[in-house]
Amino acid sequence: MTRAGVPRAAAEVMSGGAGTGHSAQAIVPADTGHPGHGVPAYGRHVRGVDRLGAMLLYPLSPYALSPRVPGRSHGVSWLLGSSVSDMDGGRREIVDAAESWEQPVARASVSRHDPTAAIGRFVHPTSDADLPPGVQRTLRFTCGSLPLDRTLTVPPSARPIDRSCLRYVASRVQVLGFGERGTGLWVEGRGKDPVAIVHTDRIAVVEDVSVLCYRRLSVRAADARLSVRYVPDAHGSLSGPILWLRHRIRGDVRGDLPWQGLRPVGSARVPDAWHGVADAVVDEAGKAGAAMLFGLAPATADGFPRGALVALTASELIVLAEPDDPPAGAAWPQLLVMPRRLLQSARPDDDRLVLRAGGVDRSIRLGKCFSEAAAELVECAGPVRAGDPATA
Repeated sequence: MTRAGVPRAAAEVMSGGAGTGHSAQAIVPADTGHPGHGVPAYGRHVRGVDRLGAMLLYPLSPYALSPRVPGRSHGVSWLLGSSVSDMDGGRREIVDAAESWEQPVARASVSRHDPTAAIGRFVHPTSDADLPPGVQRTLRFTCGSLPLDRTLTVPPSARPIDRSCLRYVASRVQVLGFGERGTGLWVEGRGKDPVAIVHTDRIAVVEDVSVLCYRRLSVRAADARLSVRYVPDAHGSLSGPILWLRHRIRGDVRGDLPWQGLRPVGSARVPDAWHGVADAVVDEAGKAGAAMLFGLAPATADGFPRGALVALTASELIVLAEPDDPPAGAAWPQLLVMPRRLLQSARPDDDRLVLRAGGVDRSIRLGKCFSEAAAELVECAGPVRAGDPATA
């Protein structure tokens, strides 16, 4: 592969096509991506980047939990959301639109010292009695086998929806379940059935990104989608369920790789911290290994480029990028995972890598050279094949 110059723009996981159908159309507004302006992690939050290798994907380092910091009224990053212009120079622009079950709430009711105090914190129930009556039975009926360690409760919470953190929405109790047949989300007050179900065999994208001062986990298929917001220091509660889900959606496939190992794009030097991330990807991929590209996305306002890694394994396409302005002061990565059995195409479009899997489109801004190299990697690998049947 020919190596070109170093790309120079920030990596941002941007929104592509929106899924519709099976209640997702009604509960999830369409996403449109716009670049944010914040303090980049690369070169500034080296300690946070060092954590990436330890928590990928997602065995979590005990050092990855970061203290919460006082809220910032501006300068926070935003990556996915619906665009609705407003006054105050765009600072009130809606960047993560409310779900249909969320209601506006007065800013005065939210802590001015710590806006993350009222954002969802996952709770693992210890028994069915810890859940709203009948919810676990309903989720098991619709999503299949669902033990308590793959069931998460989000207490009533509030979150900002604009960059100025002046407008908030509140949500009642939510229950997220990762079942054998599907991933479901139940919301208090929305009836006895889940408000969204994404069937396991059709899950095309698992995405975990920073939005404002919190994180958003999205599970997507062509016909359904669900999203849950949470604070960064609740990240550890997702480690087991997300790792289980990634193994579940891979399927019994094997894919060829053009090479194994880590290669920089252009003249980029791979920092030691990202070698740790690469090692974690290889360990998680097992004997099949991984073909990986590291690149520097161009700088944001203060001139510090950020790192990004595109990894292709026998069963997955993984994109990791440093966040624009790490929430709660920790350099949590932006994560995009697509199972290779559903991967349809990868192509560069100016400075973006455009991916399509299972009828779901995602667009990732990596810079022109990095996007071209990543698309070439996927093209060279070719299609996957079914795994050999196990011998008797």
